[in-house]
Amino acid sequence: MSTEIDILADNPSAPMSPALRRDLMSGVRRQFLTTSSFEHLSMQFDRMLELLDPAIDGIDGPLSDATDGGGATECTGRLAADLDEQPVNEVDDLGGQLIDDVDDMDDDALMPEGRILVLTGESGAGKTRALKRLFRKRHDKLGGRLLSITAPSPCTLMQLGRTLLPQLGYPIQRDRKEHLIWEEVRRRLETEDKRVLHIDEMQHVTQTANIDQQKRILNTIKSLVQRRRDPMILVLSGTCDLADFLRTDRQVMRRCRFVEFGRLTLPESTDPIAETIENLVAFTPLTIEPKVADELAGRLVHAANYALGIAIELTCEAIEEALRFGDTHLLPDHFATAFWLRTGCRNTMNPFRVQHWTDTDPTQVLDRPRTDVDPQKLAPKPNTAPKPRKAAKPKRGRGGRTAEGSK
Repeated sequence: MSTEIDILADNPSAPMSPALRRDLMSGVRRQFLTTSSFEHLSMQFDRMLELLDPAIDGIDGPLSDATDGGGATECTGRLAADLDEQPVNEVDDLGGQLIDDVDDMDDDALMPEGRILVLTGESGAGKTRALKRLFRKRHDKLGGRLLSITAPSPCTLMQLGRTLLPQLGYPIQRDRKEHLIWEEVRRRLETEDKRVLHIDEMQHVTQTANIDQQKRILNTIKSLVQRRRDPMILVLSGTCDLADFLRTDRQVMRRCRFVEFGRLTLPESTDPIAETIENLVAFTPLTIEPKVADELAGRLVHAANYALGIAIELTCEAIEEALRFGDTHLLPDHFATAFWLRTGCRNTMNPFRVQHWTDTDPTQVLDRPRTDVDPQKLAPKPNTAPKPRKAAKPKRGRGGRTAEGSK
C-alpha cells in the first residue's frame, strides 16, 4: 500500500495533508545549528560538571576546539538533530615559590567552590534553545540534579524565590519574608540534591532593582555557590546587560564564566546561512537552487535583525508556507510571506520584496506614523524669532479704578 510520501515522490505537486506537514516540520525544527559559540558554551559547562562528580565528564568524545572566546557568534557550524541530545613549584606574582604542604592546608581549600555560567545575547540569538540542547545531551549524566526555571516579568528577588519553591516541592507561603524564602530555597536545593540551577531571563530580576535590591540579588547569588561541601553550578541566561550587572561585584565576577551569543554579520554570515537554508530544505520534499539560497541569505540575516535564532525560525516558516501550498521549490516569495505573516508589514518594508533591502528596518516593520506626533500641527519654521509678547493691560475694578488704585 502506497504511503503519502510515495505519492508525493511521484507527484510532488499533490496536496499534503496537515498531519504529514506537521510531522515534516517537526523534523525540520528539531535540527540544531552547532556554532563556535555553542562549542564554547559546551566546553565551559563540561568543565564545571567536573566539580560535581569526577565521574561526570560532559558529553562523550573530545570537545571541539572551535571556540570564539565568548565573542560574536560565528555561524560556521553544522546542523545536528536535536534529539539525544594545584600545580607544584610554580612561581607566584610576588616572585616566591609555591610549596605543596598538605599538612598546613585548610580543609576548605580542598573543597571546590561552585561556579556561575553566564550566557548572554540579544533576544532571538538562540540562547534558550542552546541551553535546552546542552542539558538534554547531558541528561543521563545529570539525572535529576538539574532544575531549570524562567524568571517571570517583571520579577523581584522575592518573586523569584516564590517561583523556585514550588519546583522544589515546597508550597508557597505568601506571608514569609524574602530572607526566609531564600533560606528555604537553599535548604531545599540541598535536600533535593539539585546541583545545577538554571535561571532564564535573569535580566527580569535585575533591570528594575534599586541599589539596595541589587546588593541583595548579588549576595543571594553568592550564597548559592558558596556551599563548599556541596558545590553548585548556577547557570544564568539573559540579555547583555546581565553580564554588566554581575561584573559590578568582584566576588561574583571571579566565580563567573561568560559566554556571549553575538549578532550575525554581513557579508561573513552569508555563506553559512545559505548552507543552513539548503540543509533545512534537505529534510523535506522541497528543493532550492543554490543561487536562490545565496540571494536569500543576506536578506534573511537582515530580516532577522542579525539574530541567528530568528533567521532559522523564518526559514522554517518559509518552508512550511511552501509545503502548505504544494510547491516543489522554496522561493523568495515564501520568505516574503513568512515575514509578512510575522510582522504585518507593507511590501515596501519587506526585505524579501524590495530591491534595496538594506534600506528597510526590520524593527520598524509596521511602517506607521509615530503616535507622539500630531500630523495636524506644523513644525515651527527654523531661525524664526519669536514674536514679542504684548504687555498685559491692568485690570479695572468697579468704578473704573485699576487694581492698584483700589486699595
